[in-house]
Amino acid sequence: MPLLGLDSWVVRSSEPIAAEVGDGLVMLSVQEGKYFALNATAAAIWRRLEAPMRVGDLCDRIVEEFDTSREHAIQAVPEFVAKLIEQKIVAIPGA
Repeated sequence: MPLLGLDSWVVRSSEPIAAEVGDGLVMLSVQEGKYFALNATAAAIWRRLEAPMRVGDLCDRIVEEFDTSREHAIQAVPEFVAKLIEQKIVAIPGA
């Protein structure tokens, strides 16, 4: 898998079935046969990836919405998005 930088573009896959649950989200990937439960921050990332978005812009939006530092977002958001890519529920457009 390519290394994600702040200039990397990512977008969510249309395959998982998702439903809002409180502040979070639950998803089912029929293709992968896996179930995912996302907390409020992870759900916010998922929602923002409906259209392709740069990872750096995604970090900025998370800093604006949640009580976290840019430094923490720059570390945590790419790691989380990389896990979503591994699970085939987020993709790098054109990859």
